[in-house]
Amino acid sequence: MEYRGYSENELVSNRAALLLYGGSENDRRRWALEAAGNFVEEGQLVEVGVASELEKALEPTKGVVFVADGQALGLEGQAQLLRCLKEREERPKLVIGIPLSPEAALEQGTLREDLSYRLQSARVNLDAPGLRDAIRTRRERAEEALADAKTLLPAVRPKSKAARARKKVARRAPPKKKSRQITAKSSRKGPKSGHKKKKKR
Repeated sequence: MEYRGYSENELVSNRAALLLYGGSENDRRRWALEAAGNFVEEGQLVEVGVASELEKALEPTKGVVFVADGQALGLEGQAQLLRCLKEREERPKLVIGIPLSPEAALEQGTLREDLSYRLQSARVNLDAPGLRDAIRTRRERAEEALADAKTLLPAVRPKSKAARARKKVARRAPPKKKSRQITAKSSRKGPKSGHKKKKKR
C-alpha cells in the first residue's frame, strides 16, 4: 500500500483529517459513512457539496464532515478547510474527497499545495491493490458482530395501546381510603345506656 503515515484502517476509526480519492463518489461517500459509524454518539455524517456550506458544517467540535469533491470547492474553499485544520484543536473529523489523485490535482492546479502538504500523512486511495477486499472483509465482520449482538438481546414485546392506557389511568387514580372494619365482638355489644336496670323484688 502507498500510505505514508496512518494506515487506512487507522484513518477510518481515528479523528485525523484526510484526503480520500480513488473509486467513485459513492465509494468515497460509503467510506465516510463507515467512518462516521465509529462516532455514532457525535451525530450523523454531514456532507458538504459547495463552498457556501462549509461555515455551518465546520461549526461543531465533533462529528464527521464529508466533502464530496474538494476540488469543486475552489482554492478559497480549500483555504477555509486549511484554516480549520491549523487553528482549531477541537473540530469535526474532515474526510476530503477528490476525484483525482493529489498529484494529478496539484498538476491541474485544482488542489492547494499547502492543503495537500498538510494531509500528506493521511491519505486513502480506494484503488490501492487489495484495499477493496480488506474493506469488504471488515464490513462483513462488523455486520456479523452486529447480528450476533442482536440475537443475544432478550425479545421485548411492545405493550398494546389498551395496556398503556390502563397503566396511565392507574397512575392518575387517587389512592382508596381504608374502610373501618367492625369486629364481631364490637357488633355484639349493644349501645351503652346511662340507666341502671332495676332489681326485681
